[in-house]
Amino acid sequence: MDFQTLLILPITILAFLVLLTIIVFIHEYGHFSVARLLGVRVDVFSIGFGKTLLRWIDRKGTEWRIAMLPLGGYVKFFGDLNAASQAPPEASGKPVTTQFPTPGKEEELAQGMTAEERAVCFHFKPLWVRAAVVAAGPVANFVLAVAIFAVLFMAIGRTVHEPIIGAITPDSAAQEAGFEPGDEIVSVNGRSISKFNELYDIVLLSGGDELRVEVERNGATQTIEVTPRRVEGTDRYGNPIDRWLLGIGSDQNAYSFEKCGPVGALGEGVKELGRILSVTVRFLGKIITGKEDAKQLGGPIKMAQYAGQSVMSGFDESGYSEKPSFWTMLKVSLVDFISLAAVVSVSIGFLNLLPVPVLDGGHLLYYGYEAIAGKPLGVRAQAIGFRVGIVMLASLMIFVTWNDINHLISLIS
Repeated sequence: MDFQTLLILPITILAFLVLLTIIVFIHEYGHFSVARLLGVRVDVFSIGFGKTLLRWIDRKGTEWRIAMLPLGGYVKFFGDLNAASQAPPEASGKPVTTQFPTPGKEEELAQGMTAEERAVCFHFKPLWVRAAVVAAGPVANFVLAVAIFAVLFMAIGRTVHEPIIGAITPDSAAQEAGFEPGDEIVSVNGRSISKFNELYDIVLLSGGDELRVEVERNGATQTIEVTPRRVEGTDRYGNPIDRWLLGIGSDQNAYSFEKCGPVGALGEGVKELGRILSVTVRFLGKIITGKEDAKQLGGPIKMAQYAGQSVMSGFDESGYSEKPSFWTMLKVSLVDFISLAAVVSVSIGFLNLLPVPVLDGGHLLYYGYEAIAGKPLGVRAQAIGFRVGIVMLASLMIFVTWNDINHLISLIS
């Protein structure tokens, strides 16, 4: 193992831990802040699991912890049995709750608390309060992403490529279909195109379906039918990746760089959030329908890999036309890392909103039933759902980790 590999490994681990800690803190702080705002007492706010390394108690009685395993975190509300917000089995059932109360002990939780304690107990709160507290975690992840995008658009700006073709890859789908340099993309399958990256997203998620592309050439409009091809290549960090492509590049002479004011940056940040969520949902839809390969899904190892690569990206001097200063390289790395944090934050927020019991989305699903039926879902049904959710989540983690391992093996070989 050479010196460079020895250096990259600890940087990758440290970058991953910093990235995960920031995102987990924001997620849990979303739960925490809305709970406090709506009068729920918070007993514990923990970053990490396992043995507590550092702890302190704030003026409102919440114990803050930093634990040994920084691979997540939790907020424990007053009245919870554990970090999953389960009500205690020895005294649960009467409060309106979807946290798996033990039947036959309906009055004990109420009898074991004073009126003041019931007023700050999560399990006695109205449905809308509990739903707001649960939803606040994923929402906080989305807010973080929008804030990062907005700051970047104000401080650095964003690259805008007009939808004009600059180059065509030989023997590509685009060349075979008849595209030419200088063609301006007007629409794809009837959808208007104003930026080149909009075309890229459509092709990326095409699943290999034929596209009807309307172009303007020499003042005349014509329609070209083209089928994207699966192409093996590399991403911006040199990792192998295969994706649907046409084989065209944007015209660098239509290229512009725009900085945004505060209001405009916020609006663009919201749009970027919407774009990422849209691409994510459509990509998962393609996996479900068999038009995308589930091997493209990555897990914690891949996240760590990208975290390390983003931190080191600015120090790759091959990407500069002339030797950059240390501060220039550092700035590029920081921008890359912060941008990655925004994307990962969106992904974590989206994952937590999936309607799977044990995730925030699963709790919201139960709350939805409670709102419609006027009572919580039955205890047995909730318990079964909870177990199924654990199996589903564990299966997903095993699958994406296996994908990560295979990806690493392919890099080594």
